[in-house]
Amino acid sequence: MKTAIADLVKRMMGGREDVPELCVRAIGVSDDNDETDGGNVCCRLSGDEAALLDGVPEIVSVVTAETDPDTVDTPFVRFGDLLYTRRNWRYEQIVRSRVTAMSCAPWLSDVTVPQREEYAMLRPEDQCPAIPTLLAHRFSILTGGPGTGKTFTLGKAVNLMRERMSDARIALAAPTGKAAARINESLVDLKKQGLLEGIQPATTLHTLLGTNPDFVSFKHDRSNPLPMDWLVVDEASMIGLPLMAKLLDALPPECALTLIGDSHQLASVDQGRVFGDLCDLFDHNVAKLMISKRFPSGGTIDRLASAVNSGRDGSFDAVMAVLREEKEASFRNISGKDPFAPAKWNDFQSAVRNGFGELSQCSEAVSALEKLNGFRVLCVLRKGPYGTESLNEYIKRLLGKKCPMPVMITRNDHSLEVQNGDVGVVIPDEPQYIYLPTLEKGVRKLRLELLNGTELAFATTIHKAQGSEFGNVSIVMPPEADLPLLTREILYTGITRTKGAIRIYAGEASIKACCEKSVERETGLKK
Repeated sequence: MKTAIADLVKRMMGGREDVPELCVRAIGVSDDNDETDGGNVCCRLSGDEAALLDGVPEIVSVVTAETDPDTVDTPFVRFGDLLYTRRNWRYEQIVRSRVTAMSCAPWLSDVTVPQREEYAMLRPEDQCPAIPTLLAHRFSILTGGPGTGKTFTLGKAVNLMRERMSDARIALAAPTGKAAARINESLVDLKKQGLLEGIQPATTLHTLLGTNPDFVSFKHDRSNPLPMDWLVVDEASMIGLPLMAKLLDALPPECALTLIGDSHQLASVDQGRVFGDLCDLFDHNVAKLMISKRFPSGGTIDRLASAVNSGRDGSFDAVMAVLREEKEASFRNISGKDPFAPAKWNDFQSAVRNGFGELSQCSEAVSALEKLNGFRVLCVLRKGPYGTESLNEYIKRLLGKKCPMPVMITRNDHSLEVQNGDVGVVIPDEPQYIYLPTLEKGVRKLRLELLNGTELAFATTIHKAQGSEFGNVSIVMPPEADLPLLTREILYTGITRTKGAIRIYAGEASIKACCEKSVERETGLKK
């Protein structure tokens, strides 16, 4: 892809070599077969590079913060020392200007949590202070790690808001079908507690906005805004810059927006680090939940995740100290000498057999789906000896033909009501069907041949596991340290997918790389 883009710009420039190289950097893409981050919104320029681009006004416009985006018609834009594609610069302008306006716009004044029984379960340390933050302005963020009670806190905030605006139109959404399904699972439980009653099930953002046939634009935009008063978006760290800009553009002026997520998790697969940037930029609109019921303070997983996140000198030593305790978290050193030898990895075979043991004994779909999330292997990569493709085939052979197969759907199909990321099971006696769980904790059956894309899911990438939780987890990372994807965010996200124990198969060098490196994406949102 990089070569094709460079050739196009080179032809536009009459054969010049220097400018096309800079323009390719600005596009922020990675090679098609390159498992790197590739999420940059723009690229940073040296003084000489900026001066070079100023000499090609037919290709690059020089803009300021006051420039009207509608007056720019060149394919590239220089904003200070940053070079953008025109599209990405416009997206960033929409996000910055709209969120800035909403963050200052008052919504509900003098909000306090009542001293009544229905609010007594809110933690005074973090959940009670969060509710006024969520309701004070038309833009807010609710952030916290797994098990901190984000959805419960939201439910209480909705009840309090409805005391003032009983007829408010409230919508829930998420970036992916899997994330929306997780919200809806929580919704069932919360409604039993008298929370979020009357709220419609969450949808994906694409469904909410209404995808047009071009798969780029949406039915709802500035000229046809969404009919709602409060939009709540969960797993917001997964939203890239283009989708966030289109979402904000589709909100009516009087609508409030709350983004929910974990600021320590991986950034979106798409370009940008929007959620993290907004958390930093609009700190006064951010409510942070700090106490996790899933990972008790001072427990093994809590200490491990905190050590990874600290980013301080000595974090690697702290991580390894926790892993060497051999309690809920442990480490198995693997070598890069053998190209693919999971049979030689200490305890890996037994971990897989034990982890999928209950699943392997299931002969029908209902019980298999109940055991599906008891264990999962999580990988940094898809391809190669430490990737999901190789490990899925290995685990499939290891467990034998009688074991039900976890299968992930990889493409949305609204006609079949399936989403990218949905996971079901294929029973050995019915290999032509996939069984999927329903919101009502039932089961539905589809012919595999009707689906456009599926893959085995004994092992999944950490990216695809965002928003999921499993009984126990084994993480597999390449032993070498030179992979761009090895970051604090990917290790933290993998660790916090477990509800029980975790074992990491890696080299010490790769864990050290994760502790010392954070996701770095060139963006100008905070500039």
